[in-house]
Amino acid sequence: MEQAAEPTRARARRTLTDHLRVHEAADGTVRLLSTSWLVTADRPMPPGGDD
Repeated sequence: MEQAAEPTRARARRTLTDHLRVHEAADGTVRLLSTSWLVTADRPMPPGGDD
């Protein structure tokens, strides 16, 4: 954003604000539906190995 000209930044801010406004609650919080995955894994040690 800092590399964009001011009119472009202002237009981007307005567009984002307008988009998020429909998700704004009465108390001013913005809540969006989302999902995420948290994946973890372990690499088993080979028999007799220290790696």
